[in-house]
Amino acid sequence: MTINSYFSNGSFAMNKPDTEIKRWGIVVIQSLNPNDYKTGEILYHDVLQYKEYHKRESFSSFYDVNSSEEFRLAVQGIEKSILEGDILTLQIETHGCDEGIGFNNGEILKWKDFYNIIRPLNIKTGHLLFVVMAMCKSIAMISAINPEERAPYRAFICTTRIVTSNEIYRGFLAFYEKYFNMLDIMQALNALQNEVKDDNGYSPFQALSAESVFDETFNPNRNISSLVDNQLKQLNIPITDSTKSIMAYYIKQLLENLHNRFYNYYNFKDLYKY
Repeated sequence: MTINSYFSNGSFAMNKPDTEIKRWGIVVIQSLNPNDYKTGEILYHDVLQYKEYHKRESFSSFYDVNSSEEFRLAVQGIEKSILEGDILTLQIETHGCDEGIGFNNGEILKWKDFYNIIRPLNIKTGHLLFVVMAMCKSIAMISAINPEERAPYRAFICTTRIVTSNEIYRGFLAFYEKYFNMLDIMQALNALQNEVKDDNGYSPFQALSAESVFDETFNPNRNISSLVDNQLKQLNIPITDSTKSIMAYYIKQLLENLHNRFYNYYNFKDLYKY
């Protein structure tokens, strides 16, 4: 198995196109309140720390942090520890909201800043960072996409609603029975979704890729009616059929332009050799 990645912003990533994948790691970073059920720590001690005994290529580690600064330092430490040929799964065990992730000191790290912190991990692993957002409403992270930067992840698992600590523990216990690295995503995701679902068979845990999020966000043919109305309101322009039509045209042109300009760069495809 080899990967395709060279560099970002002038600096070479650790993994090159001909790099052989030698190890896959699972790292848990937790920041929960004193009275919270420590799902990340318990999953690590119950399951993840034993992965290397099942497959010697596996490694795992656990971090308990209290603030956004400690989170940043933890991620920097992880980045420095990554060796050539390593790929990584990063599980975040915190509280989540529409604005970002919450730490036990009350701070909220905005999604944009979260992306900036984890992006070096994705670059160094050659666009092979898989992020597991074990928190409430983490699908909100897709709102912070920046097409002018490299993708901060290859794929991620998110939640579409408020989830309980019991759902997180049960769900990821089932998930990690099947999961070692990204080749196992589909069967592990099925196990997670089968373990936690509502009466209609819908699971709050969903998986998305960087490429699919980019395509949907900058798709000029998607429904942009709310975006049109919001833009007209912000510009203090009367909302009429005519102004809506004109604004829709310009927004569609903008979306198409952004997609065409940055699709390859964002998804690391500019580095592939066909």
